[in-house]
Amino acid sequence: MSSNNNCISKLTTYEEILGKNVLIYVYAKSDNLVKNQLENLNFFCKHYNLNCIGTYIDSSGSNNFENKTNLKKLINENSNINVLIYGTNKLSRDMFGLFEIQKLSNLKNINYYDFKSHQFVFDKYFLELHQIANKIMERSDEKLQRKLDVLYIEPNKLPVKKTINNTLEDKQKLVNGRIEYTYLQNCDDVAIVCNEESKILGLPFNRDIGHDIIAGNFFIVGDDPELGEDRSLTQDQIDKYTKYFGKESIEKTNKAINEILVNSLNDYDM
Repeated sequence: MSSNNNCISKLTTYEEILGKNVLIYVYAKSDNLVKNQLENLNFFCKHYNLNCIGTYIDSSGSNNFENKTNLKKLINENSNINVLIYGTNKLSRDMFGLFEIQKLSNLKNINYYDFKSHQFVFDKYFLELHQIANKIMERSDEKLQRKLDVLYIEPNKLPVKKTINNTLEDKQKLVNGRIEYTYLQNCDDVAIVCNEESKILGLPFNRDIGHDIIAGNFFIVGDDPELGEDRSLTQDQIDKYTKYFGKESIEKTNKAINEILVNSLNDYDM
């Protein structure tokens, strides 16, 4: 199993290039994009007589390696295998994230084959490293979104606009712990970032979002599901979600919590 492009040019089948058994890795921030990638990659395997022995999916969080639980799991659980992906940017859009993935994967002899470019990721990546580094340096602060405008929401308080650094550290500070992404039903333009362990830690309930009641502090951030990036909220979004999580939301949440408490007491009395 080689990741050398000079060798690949002499081979005739994908089974020879990739081996009979492969893994699939998918990253996307929406179910539709996950489904699209899986359909294409599984069709590729079936068409070229490859045996997919495992699928790993990360479908929440920003497109940073530090947030990709299942990509880390893939690397920890496997060795001597090729992995099909749907574009290099599904591993990471960050140069240093790719460095980290390559370093860890190289120790386990795990290679990533890009379905879209039909090349091994790190062969192509390192050949173009200088160009990529220059492009990154040339990108503006606005495109990099080094700063994020978010709406910060505490229990029984109205939303407050805050500007934070687009770093894991700043996001963890706002929620007082490890971050987790969740979403409002029928709202695909923003994400909710909350404390992953809020209910285990017994943090106070904050807002009822229909399919769940979030506990602890959280914030609303703009969402780009295609790129897997957090974005600053626009002014329209700030206005919309300030109202959405306003006084009526607080009253609705407190009512829902009271109903839960009453039902719990009734169950206890029975």
